[in-house]
Amino acid sequence: MAVKKAKNRFMEVFDVLFIMVLCFATLLTTMLMRGKVLVGSGSGGGMAYTFSAWTFLLTFLGLGAYLAIVIPQSNRELGEIVEILYGGEKAESPAAAPLEQPVPAVNPE
Repeated sequence: MAVKKAKNRFMEVFDVLFIMVLCFATLLTTMLMRGKVLVGSGSGGGMAYTFSAWTFLLTFLGLGAYLAIVIPQSNRELGEIVEILYGGEKAESPAAAPLEQPVPAVNPE
């Protein structure tokens, strides 16, 4: 069970990071494009962007803190919803209980 939970956590983190990397790559590619495609003028002048490591690090740390708060909270709330929806049924009909009515035999004809 612990292996499954660790694998599930890994998949959650991978999912989030994969989407973030795709978004970052898309935005960065768009920002680095120059010329008529982005500006719309025939002069060939494009927009100039600079990359600041400090700003990138600050953004990355802020995003990491946000995810560190949101993911556990989301898992906790999802667990509550699952418990509300499916928790009562499991308590009413345990899996080890004998059948109330016999199962009819299949006619081999």
